[in-house]
Amino acid sequence: MNDTDVQYTGKVAREAGATGGARALVPALDRAMQILALLESSPRRSYTVAEITRTLGIPKSSAFNICNALCEGQLLRRSRDGFQLGRGLVQLGSAYISSVNVVGEFYDACRAAPPELGAVIQLAVIDEQFDTVYLALQDCNSGLHLGLGGGVGRRVPANCTACGKALLAMLPPAELERRLASIGQLPKMTPKSIVSKAKLLQDIADIRHSGFSHDNEETIAGLTCIAKAMSTPHVDGGYVAISISAQRDLLTSERKAAIRDTLTGICETFRHRI
Repeated sequence: MNDTDVQYTGKVAREAGATGGARALVPALDRAMQILALLESSPRRSYTVAEITRTLGIPKSSAFNICNALCEGQLLRRSRDGFQLGRGLVQLGSAYISSVNVVGEFYDACRAAPPELGAVIQLAVIDEQFDTVYLALQDCNSGLHLGLGGGVGRRVPANCTACGKALLAMLPPAELERRLASIGQLPKMTPKSIVSKAKLLQDIADIRHSGFSHDNEETIAGLTCIAKAMSTPHVDGGYVAISISAQRDLLTSERKAAIRDTLTGICETFRHRI
């Protein structure tokens, strides 16, 4: 048994302990899931029935029958040296991706936000160039009248927004460098917008370290914003960001903490739903 098998076996044992009762009711399905997970852990490697039996502790006859059934469903394929993942998994994955409504999941996640938050929650992506594109907006009694009511679909330079900077921080370094090189001078929306590439890169480094991005009146005077970004297969580009915006002069330390905690909770809920 190699290191990968040892690590995988430990993982299976932990998961089985956490869900034992329900999973034990359908042992064949449980074993099929374990086989798929084992092959997923080393996708370029073929596993023989003997290796599957030894690694997972499944009877050889059961492992053989399950692998054959999974092959018939194209969830596994036979290779020269054993079994590997099959193309049917790609079709299932594509169907899953198509089934997720990112905007709908965002609004469901926002239900956990307290109505008295006094802020605007937004969902955004980054386009193929350098703009933040807003997909959805939830107003929690913000009292803001700064044009955010028509914010869905608007495009804002990424360097000027908390969402945009969080999304830039998600990009691989080479891709980030390519985008910065393609735009020349950074756009400016307010006197506080970041127009220095060196300063933007420092902000991005800080975001990668802390996980949070901030916009302090860089998009709209008087408005401050905090954002987090995450990866997802459900949007073009592979990344989304969620932000919470509020009026700067009404922010107390308690409200700042509440907004940060709310953002963290919404992002965790959203992440698990997509």
